[in-house]
Amino acid sequence: MRMGTPMWTVGPRVLENTLFVIMILALSVEFIRVVSDGNPAGGWVSLLLSAAGVASIRTFPPFALVCISAGPIAGALLGWDPITTWSVACFAALILALRGLPAVLTGVVVSVAVLTASGVAGGSIVPSVNPGASIGAFAALVTTTAGSSIRAHRKYWFELERRTHDAVSTRAAAVDRAIAEERVNIARDLHDSVGHHIAVVSMHLGSAEVHLPSGADAARIDLDKARAGVQAVLRETQQILTVLRVDGESDSSAPTADHHRITELVATYRAAGMEIESSVPEEDREMSPSASAAAFRIVQESLTNAHRHGAGAVSLTITVPDEGEVVIEIVNVRSRNGSSGTTGGGRGLVGMRERATSIGGTLDAKAEGELFWVRATLPLDGRPAR
Repeated sequence: MRMGTPMWTVGPRVLENTLFVIMILALSVEFIRVVSDGNPAGGWVSLLLSAAGVASIRTFPPFALVCISAGPIAGALLGWDPITTWSVACFAALILALRGLPAVLTGVVVSVAVLTASGVAGGSIVPSVNPGASIGAFAALVTTTAGSSIRAHRKYWFELERRTHDAVSTRAAAVDRAIAEERVNIARDLHDSVGHHIAVVSMHLGSAEVHLPSGADAARIDLDKARAGVQAVLRETQQILTVLRVDGESDSSAPTADHHRITELVATYRAAGMEIESSVPEEDREMSPSASAAAFRIVQESLTNAHRHGAGAVSLTITVPDEGEVVIEIVNVRSRNGSSGTTGGGRGLVGMRERATSIGGTLDAKAEGELFWVRATLPLDGRPAR
């Protein structure tokens, strides 16, 4: 049984089996009673009809309802005390309702049958004269209602579990999609950086070829081959970029992902009306292209989230505690609606974390009271995580 789920919603078969055992025991006692009383016809008819109804509950519920209702009435009309068979009818009504037979129909049929049988056996259905008749009818209604209620609760819990499972699956798919999209963005940024460096290398090779002295034919041939190889690499990276941007969502006006432009990025947000307290080291450390792009995109996404979901000033602090890493910390006041400061149901946070982990760094985000913190630690060399 799953934790937090009511027992009766996950174990109806146990309840059914328990009631079947009770009914079989009751019918067995009734059998002994009939034999002991000289095998009266009323006892046998009542017993056989009730037994047929119990036996057909799982295979033919409507027939079972007819038999368990007819058993007590037939026994009473033939002069037999129907107390055992109408008790069996009440238990059977619970199982029938639990298995999906209409509760109103089952309750009315069984309660009328019990009331009739008790009234015939007792000579009256007036509560002051024969209270057993009304008690039996009420018991039939209660057991039927109980079976219907358990079935409804069971369906509710199953539907709740299904919806929860669907929600979790949808959330997991959204996270996976966000990670995949962020990896594509990382590849695009790396392409821009790598493409730039390849173009520079090609220019230097061309310059070296121009400055070769006369007679250096072998070196000139090698330089030509080297330039041809570099240009081939540049063409291939351009083709890769075309594939990555096949969705047509590329924004050529977007700022280049480079940590040197973080100060410029902060200025654009200030111009848009945001109040930002920033502390960026004046001494600019060199970072690998991947680490540089990650630092810029994390700051960009954090400021965007703070602008959309925050309230008040934003604090941006970038420190270099040692020569091997850079620490970025962004703190903003959360809005009154309790937003966590992440866009797209947390997908922005997923993308930032993917940026950090892809180069061997870490990113932590947490809410403390009215504040939301993002803290990223990135290696300057940007080595991918193994």
